[in-house]
Amino acid sequence: MIAEMGADKMPVPADRITVIDALRGFSLIGICLIHAMQHFGAAGTMTSQVIFPWEGTLNEVFEWFIYNLVFGKFFIIFSCLFGLSFFIQMDRASKKGVDFRPRFLWRLTLLLAIGYLHGLIVRVDILLIYALLGFVLVLMYKWPTKLLAGITLFLFLGGASLVPVAYRSLVKPSAVHTEQTVGKPVRTAAPRQALSFAETVKDNAWNGLAGKMKFQLSSGRIYLTLGLFILGLIVGRVRLFERLDEFRRRLNRWALWALVLLISLYIVRSYIPPVVWGEVSVRSWAAATTTNLINLLTAYLWVILVIGGYRSQKVQRAMGSLVSYGRMGLTNYIVQSMAGVFIFAGFGLDWSRLGVFFSVVVCLVYTAAQIVLSHYWLKRFRYGPMEWLWRTGTYMKWQQLVR
Repeated sequence: MIAEMGADKMPVPADRITVIDALRGFSLIGICLIHAMQHFGAAGTMTSQVIFPWEGTLNEVFEWFIYNLVFGKFFIIFSCLFGLSFFIQMDRASKKGVDFRPRFLWRLTLLLAIGYLHGLIVRVDILLIYALLGFVLVLMYKWPTKLLAGITLFLFLGGASLVPVAYRSLVKPSAVHTEQTVGKPVRTAAPRQALSFAETVKDNAWNGLAGKMKFQLSSGRIYLTLGLFILGLIVGRVRLFERLDEFRRRLNRWALWALVLLISLYIVRSYIPPVVWGEVSVRSWAAATTTNLINLLTAYLWVILVIGGYRSQKVQRAMGSLVSYGRMGLTNYIVQSMAGVFIFAGFGLDWSRLGVFFSVVVCLVYTAAQIVLSHYWLKRFRYGPMEWLWRTGTYMKWQQLVR
């Protein structure tokens, strides 16, 4: 589906499917909300403080909304679109008789460097993980669709996470390491110390990277992300967004089934006993897999809502700026997270006293500014700043930036 562009809109390549950019922009807003609630992983000198009487209630409302409708859902959309974008680039090159895989491997190497440098400041960076998993995706590019679908299902059902569970069941109980809470340091109340900018960079250079990889593996997030990349590749192969009208009735029918299954999974999860973080057991696998499926189904319903609304010309015009925001996804992801760290970190503005409500408000304010700036930027330039730099590095040739 190609959005019709009026005279007051920025030019869009004729073969660009703008609903994909709208979805990417939509997912970026959700990611910003999640990270804002977590203060972008930045350490400030203060704990949250209530500023006005009703703020506590608003914090609870916003926290409930983000945890139940945003957390773990919008990264799914963003990750799936990465796999779809990979297919689109490979497919366009293939139509020209070019095997884009070697070039894409170099492109991923550049993304790996960008992600590492970004992670020196932003501890919650995901670009480095995307680059690493992208190498795996390139290897899978020629694999049969049925095989890829099977691998995706295996990963979504937590198959990879069952490996350590099986190992734990085979070793003797005495040989199994169990986490002890006794003797661990207890966090004290505010005020607290925060790292300087230089100390933050030094700590993130290794400790932040190691902690990120440990979280990705122990939580199973890295396996789920790979499954989402593959799903995006499959979506590209079936030309879903090029054949939306053909698939629309089927997608809506699946949305109804997704809603029924979603309700069922919430009921099932209520019967799963609580687990301790880091626990490796069948119970922890069941809890994590159920939550992942809930997130996947909720993300699917969000996607259906966006592409359903996008059918309206009024909605398309209203979402024009969001499309620009999504087209500059790499630039805006880096800017939103760098700005977030500066706002909440002790070496920045140190707004770490803000609760969920005000943190989200701050995020929405500068995200709105990014959306407006992206729209005006693309009226004059072909790419966002980071997209242009990444593209220039990919082809080892200066790319035309100004229209």
